[in-house]
Amino acid sequence: MRYHIPLDGNPSFDVALRNKYIAAFGSACYVSEFGTFDCFYQKSRDACDDAVKIGEVSGNAPYDKGYMCQPDGVGNYTLQVGGDVANKIVINYQAAPRQTPLTEINGVPTEVNGPYRNLTDPADVGPGNDFYRNSGIADGDGGFLRQREWILQVNSNAHDGGVRSDLAGFTWTCKGKDGGDTTCIEPDFLPDPEDPGATKPNVHHVVPMTDKRCCAWGTNSYKNAAVISSKLNGYFTNNNPPSEEVEQLNNAKATP
Repeated sequence: MRYHIPLDGNPSFDVALRNKYIAAFGSACYVSEFGTFDCFYQKSRDACDDAVKIGEVSGNAPYDKGYMCQPDGVGNYTLQVGGDVANKIVINYQAAPRQTPLTEINGVPTEVNGPYRNLTDPADVGPGNDFYRNSGIADGDGGFLRQREWILQVNSNAHDGGVRSDLAGFTWTCKGKDGGDTTCIEPDFLPDPEDPGATKPNVHHVVPMTDKRCCAWGTNSYKNAAVISSKLNGYFTNNNPPSEEVEQLNNAKATP
């Protein structure tokens, strides 16, 4: 449940306008899995603060900033935006849709379809689920492997007993030993003997389990999984997956 502010214009289709809202209001604004673009807030105060700016951000007539949000008695708020008392907008408290799990690559919204896409998903695949769920694969001791264990086993089987990073060679900006920015490079095999702590194998949600609004987002489907170092996993945590990551994983050969 979040506070929804009514945007001016049509940012669901107008990309330039959408980018203006994102620049002004940040992670509150996003494209939903239904293709709509809206801004949702956890706190009514934050929703009201940004709602006052809608007119000027959209390029239309600026709203009058001399008025305060008023509760309507049923959980919503109204905000007068002009001299006429009837000139007001409604800030509704409502269920916010899930952010789209698609990543834009060369202008095309693209689904994550990583190297474990050929594995059979468990029955309980859903947004916000971790990879510690039952894989349905027997562990040889009368129990079953967790998804995470099965993914690591499949990776190891494909690489003669070693664990290879699914993003080997990926580069990102990180902190060096002197505290300044440097370029980190994901090693081929994990853990890397030169830095075993930072390169411990992690099973990573490409689309994170939660979005920037702390709502359930990425699923525990195998196609959303990647084996990477703990250091790179920390860099990706709760951020929208970069197009370079998704493109590299989607182009990878399916692990048998």
